[in-house]
Amino acid sequence: MTYRNQNYMKNSKTILTVALAALAILALACTSNTGDDIPEIERKTHSLNKAIMCPVCPGESIDQSQNPLAVSMRSIVAEKLTDGWTGDQIKDFFVERYGPSVLLEPPREGISLAAWVLPPMAVVVAIFAVFIGLRWMRRTTAIPSAVTSENTVLTLDEQESYFRRIEAALDLDDTPDGPSLPS
Repeated sequence: MTYRNQNYMKNSKTILTVALAALAILALACTSNTGDDIPEIERKTHSLNKAIMCPVCPGESIDQSQNPLAVSMRSIVAEKLTDGWTGDQIKDFFVERYGPSVLLEPPREGISLAAWVLPPMAVVVAIFAVFIGLRWMRRTTAIPSAVTSENTVLTLDEQESYFRRIEAALDLDDTPDGPSLPS
């Protein structure tokens, strides 16, 4: 078998494997349950259970918690929904008993409004601060015109004097006592 035929066989196997995997994923997607057959009350119950906090479990909804109080609250939610209560009425019922902290989302009124307003404002302020900071960093400082206007050219005598001073300074560094100040 030639090299070209081997590559063709490898590519064919890879394409066939990918096609079969895609077909299997498509078959699973078509046969999966979309949730249309779940009763409306059960969907509402699940939604409310996700929106109400367990009073004794920090950071958990009654949907997540296995605490006996959370289990009891889930059954109360289901019972109230079958009795015809709305979601807001059920939330108000729990707020009366446990306070506004029982809701996962803070109310959009009063002091709790800050939880809705401050985070987006903080993001806007942070973006503005980054923008200003980047602009400030990109701004170049003005270089004095005396430095940039012309190149300083030393005369031959000035150059020799300069080199003598450098050599004298280097000679001083080579002394065993170290450098000393000229007198």
